[in-house]
Amino acid sequence: MRENQNDFPKILGTSKEVFEENIQMLKKNYTMIDTNDIIKLMHDDQNVNYSKTGMLITFDDGLSDHYEAAKILTENNINAIFFVPTCIIDEKLPGNPTIIHYCLAKYGITKFIEEYRISLKKFDIVDNQFQISFKKGEDDQWNIIRKIKTIFKYTLHHDIARKILIDIYKNTLLKDYPDAFELMHLTEQKIKKMIQMGHSIGVHTHTHISVGPSKLSKSEQYIELLKPKIILEEKFKTPVYSFSYPFGEHVDCLTHDELPEYLKKYKLIFTVDEILNTEHTSPYELGRYQPSSTDTTITLKEKLDQIEERCQL
Repeated sequence: MRENQNDFPKILGTSKEVFEENIQMLKKNYTMIDTNDIIKLMHDDQNVNYSKTGMLITFDDGLSDHYEAAKILTENNINAIFFVPTCIIDEKLPGNPTIIHYCLAKYGITKFIEEYRISLKKFDIVDNQFQISFKKGEDDQWNIIRKIKTIFKYTLHHDIARKILIDIYKNTLLKDYPDAFELMHLTEQKIKKMIQMGHSIGVHTHTHISVGPSKLSKSEQYIELLKPKIILEEKFKTPVYSFSYPFGEHVDCLTHDELPEYLKKYKLIFTVDEILNTEHTSPYELGRYQPSSTDTTITLKEKLDQIEERCQL
């Protein structure tokens, strides 16, 4: 949901009112299910017969407004999975894309690129493939934003991308907002309360990076893919069965044959493939629909219907 509108009016998201309308629509048209229902279907060979298509709600990134979403879901007797990048727990630092979104929303493209160039110089990075230019009034701002995201997701090495983003964060958001972290992300206390409400938590890597084929060494895979499970289970004293790929496109995911054995410690792994999951779907390649900030309750239902119809052909 969209919060912090006074300080960050350009942050995209769904309003509380539309979110509540969406929940009522989903309850009316689907059987609301939780993690255990999918595990029974995918791993325990239990027949799960619903009068309507089952619907599981998930959230990525551990954002601060997810706490309000969790409360609304609880009021409606719905349990969701909240996927958390463990840097917000272990380091009290924001996930990578959250820094980009909030900096762009608060300071704009020109200021972000200025800070980015300062950081490149600070870390002695001079390669032209990492340079970004922007002429306000001439360049398409959305193309520039896509280029910024692509550079941080795929072009820069993830270690360097992380150093630069943390540097930008400390020189902008944290400097202007001492409580920036709490404005952006869930706190430990809020996550504990969400678990008490009945919701589940899952892993969304440690720093929210793309982990597709050949991107990480074995030691890096452990830090980003398995260690977060250990951190969450020890911190919150709850089993963690689920993992969702950051970004979730094919380039960001591992195929079934590429999965390290320890990644199979998760019983459910989610992508963003727009498919209708069935008992024949691999539990390590589950699809989801990602609502956009422009979705209304009507268009959301239409899109979900289209996915269902397409997959049943």
